[in-house]
Amino acid sequence: MSGKIDKVYTFLADISRLKNEGEYRSVYEQMPDFRKEKADRLRRMQDKARSVGAWRLYMLASERYPISSETPFNLSHSGKYVLCSVAPDGESVGCDVEGLRVVREQIARRFFCPQEAARLMKLPEEERAEEFIRLWVLKESFMKATRRGMSLGLDTFAFDFPEGGAPSLVRQPEDIKGRYYFYEYPAKSAKIAVCSTCPAFSPYLEQLSI
Repeated sequence: MSGKIDKVYTFLADISRLKNEGEYRSVYEQMPDFRKEKADRLRRMQDKARSVGAWRLYMLASERYPISSETPFNLSHSGKYVLCSVAPDGESVGCDVEGLRVVREQIARRFFCPQEAARLMKLPEEERAEEFIRLWVLKESFMKATRRGMSLGLDTFAFDFPEGGAPSLVRQPEDIKGRYYFYEYPAKSAKIAVCSTCPAFSPYLEQLSI
């Protein structure tokens, strides 16, 4: 692709092979010094692998698309997955991937908006955990796109889920201006969400090999 990034692109990779010390070292040696230092500060091997794997994914994306030092991007990782999203210059972007897991209902009641928690509790028990993670990654992607992170309370904004349409915010913090758009990608045993001020998303989740 020539020119500039024209929409939001998202990339996914499985880092399972980086659990092997030799495989990890081969990728580690390709990292810039600041990323090596970040990995070195981590104690657990799985955390090191995710940190190195996420940056390697960004490097691979940069080989495929015209990504410059000015290109907005965001990284995420969970379990065996690393995720990278890039957006057009001047836009904001946030992404999140989370593996499916058992969740406690009190977490939803404590951290989500009352209407969101109520919606979850109405679902059949076998659907509740998956929908919880779906909502979690959407919220994380928004918090990352705003660059506010966890300082932005999970209950300060709320989602609507129109049938057949993309999720959208029905309530947004007053001090955060502009419109944010969301896109979800399917993944085995995980949920993925991307948020951007750019309304155009690639419909394809590009899966790359680390």
